[in-house]
Amino acid sequence: MDTTLIEKQLREFSDFEQKYSGTPEHPSHYSHLEDSELTLSKNVQTPDIVPVDYFFNPDQNVVFLKHPRFIKFTEHRHSFIEMNYVYSGTCTQYINGKKVTLNEGDLCLLDTNVMHGIESASENDIIINIMIRTSYFDSALLQRLSGNDLLTDFFVNAIYQQKKDSRYIIFPKGSNNRLKEIIIQVLGEFFHPQLCSNEAINSYMLLIFTELLRIYNSYSKDKEEPTFKKAIISEILSFMEQNYQSMTLEQTAEKFHFHPNHLTRLLKTNLGKTFIELSHQLKIKNACTLLENTDLTIDQIANKVGYTNMTFFYKSFKKIHSVTPAEYRKKNHEGPTP
Repeated sequence: MDTTLIEKQLREFSDFEQKYSGTPEHPSHYSHLEDSELTLSKNVQTPDIVPVDYFFNPDQNVVFLKHPRFIKFTEHRHSFIEMNYVYSGTCTQYINGKKVTLNEGDLCLLDTNVMHGIESASENDIIINIMIRTSYFDSALLQRLSGNDLLTDFFVNAIYQQKKDSRYIIFPKGSNNRLKEIIIQVLGEFFHPQLCSNEAINSYMLLIFTELLRIYNSYSKDKEEPTFKKAIISEILSFMEQNYQSMTLEQTAEKFHFHPNHLTRLLKTNLGKTFIELSHQLKIKNACTLLENTDLTIDQIANKVGYTNMTFFYKSFKKIHSVTPAEYRKKNHEGPTP
């Protein structure tokens, strides 16, 4: 996709932007979408909730809009997740009555049913609205990201918890333009669909959230109080990822100069799981990979991921996946089942 074309289209004036700005007429590729936003700005009154089907077609999980300029949006709520990315300029919102100003490169993620209004944007204020179905956000995005490893799981949980507590979260501009580059590419797929554009959009959404996780991680390291704790937990989780087969609570605690009881409390408080639970999660996750991609016997797989007691392996596996290893393999692997 020609990024210059996307840049040009984002700065073009729609028909009603032309009307409200009083500048010479410009062509628009977005007026059919922005008319919905214009109707919203005039007709939605507190505490009305904008339903999903207001913007989404039945087959759409994600919708991208260029936010209309020169118009103030009164307070309203959405029944879907919304992200506002400031492509250029600034964006001033009132979220739950609090004034929030986003600068170029910042992104704000809003939970469902959050009251928010947006001040009139000037010509240079280019804001991208990304609207996401809640089911897609929770299953296709967060679960796929958090399933990668414990470290990512930690940051996903931290982000999700903050979103639940405050109902919104702001990601400041990252140290590079990676997020902007990804958003430009996904806009190209959305506004100019071609073969496999839906699959491309899904992949770009994962990349967007991966980049947000990295920004969150980097930003957290700049904060003073929980920084040390987050850094230590990150190191512990990385160690567990690399040594899941043979690590013990005592060995891990000694590695990081903790008493085993203190390490247990630290993990439980921040991750909601004990060392043992995290250990089994790692072992079972790697067992699933072997069940899906190899023809090793179940006994061999259990031994390979660190289980010496087969009964305990079966019990742990079924507790996490609600099926036996053999049943899991049958559903996810075409090879012979021992």
